[in-house]
Amino acid sequence: MADCPGRAALDPAALIAPLGFDDFFREHWERKPLYRRRGEPHFYDGVITNADLDGIISSADLRYPAIQLARNGSYLPAEAYTRNIKHGTEFFNGVPDLRQIQSEYGSGATVVLPALQRTWPPLHLLCSALEDEFSHPVHANAYLTPGDSPGFTPHYDTHEVFVLQIAGTKRWRVFEPAQPLPHRGQPFSPIGFALPPPLLELELQPGDLLYLPRGYVHAAHTSHGHSAHVTIGITVYTRVELIAELANAAKEIAPLRAALPPGFIGRDELKRTLQRDLVQCLDLLRNNIDGERLIENFLQKVRSARLAPQERFHSEVAVIGLQTRLKTPAAGSYHISIERRGVVMEFAGKKFVLPEKIRETIDEMCRRQSFRPAELSGPLGNDAKLNLARYLHGERFLTLAD
Repeated sequence: MADCPGRAALDPAALIAPLGFDDFFREHWERKPLYRRRGEPHFYDGVITNADLDGIISSADLRYPAIQLARNGSYLPAEAYTRNIKHGTEFFNGVPDLRQIQSEYGSGATVVLPALQRTWPPLHLLCSALEDEFSHPVHANAYLTPGDSPGFTPHYDTHEVFVLQIAGTKRWRVFEPAQPLPHRGQPFSPIGFALPPPLLELELQPGDLLYLPRGYVHAAHTSHGHSAHVTIGITVYTRVELIAELANAAKEIAPLRAALPPGFIGRDELKRTLQRDLVQCLDLLRNNIDGERLIENFLQKVRSARLAPQERFHSEVAVIGLQTRLKTPAAGSYHISIERRGVVMEFAGKKFVLPEKIRETIDEMCRRQSFRPAELSGPLGNDAKLNLARYLHGERFLTLAD
C-alpha cells in the first residue's frame, strides 16, 4: 500500500474544533451527536482523498476481507466479487474482481474498506493519536456509495462514531437511541423496531463531521452524486470489561472454585442456596481481591492492545549469531518479574511472558548490559540462547552493540 509521502498528520483536536476535548467529553461523549459544517471541501485531504480510495480499490494488493460489498443492510458473500488466482501450484485467495465490483457498485452496492488504518499511514497516525486522547481502541473504515442509493438500513452502532465526509454528499437521518449505550455484545436488531420521528436531518458535505454516540439509530442516502466517507470508530472499554477482570481473578480464590450443589438445576430449595452463595461470593471477592493489582493488570492489557507503530521491512540486516554483540536497554526502562505464568518482561508498552527456565539467562543479559550469546552461562544450550537472543532482538528489547 502507498506510503503517502509528504502528508502532514491531522491534529485530532482539529476534528472537533473550535470545541475542545474537555467540552466535548462533558457535553457530547456518550450523550448527544455533534455536527460540524466546515465549508472546507479539502479539509481531510491530508488524511485521505477520493482519488486515494479509488487507487486503493484498484490496487492489486487488496484481499478479502480488506474489501467488502454491502447492499440493503447486508454484506454480499465474498465469492460474489472476489476470485482465487492460481500461480503454479499455489493460489492467491480472495483477490478482488474489479469488473464485478464495478458492476455491483453501479447497481447500488456500497464498497467498504474495513480497518483501513492498518495499511493507510495517515489514518494510522490519526487513529493512534485519538487512542492517546481516548484510551479506547480506534479503527477506521471507508465507505463509497453510488449516487441515488441508500447505504445501510437504519441501525445503531455499538461503538462511538466520527463520520468524516471525504467526497460527495450524503443525507443523514438520526433518531433517538433505541438502546442507551449498548454494549458490543448488544448489536442492533430490527425485529419489532419502528422508526420514530428523526432527531436530526442533515446533509454531510466534503470536510464536514458528524459524531454519533453508540445507540443512536441512523440511516443515510446519497443524492444524485456518489459519496465517500470514513468512519472513525471507538470501541469503548466499559465497566463490563472491568468486571470481567474481577471474574477472571476470582479463579484464584479456592472457595469460589467449589462445585455448585448437585441437583441445583431442578431443586427449588437450592435456588435460595445459590442466592446466598452469590452474596457470599461478592463478600469473598471484596475481601480477597487486590484491587490495585487488578486495575494495573487491566491497564496493561489495554496498553498492549493499542495500535502499534507501523513497521517497515528492512532488507539490510545480518543474522544474529553466537558471536554477535548485543546490548540491553537502559536500566529503568524495563521491568522483569516472576509470576505464576513465568517470567514477565515489560518494555516499551509491551508485555512478554516467557518460560521461567530462561530467568537466569535474562538476568545475566541485563546484568552484563553488553554480551555475546556464546558468553552467557546458565542452563540454556547454545541453540536456546540463540533463539532467545533473536526473539528479544526482534521485539526490540535487544539491539546490536557493534
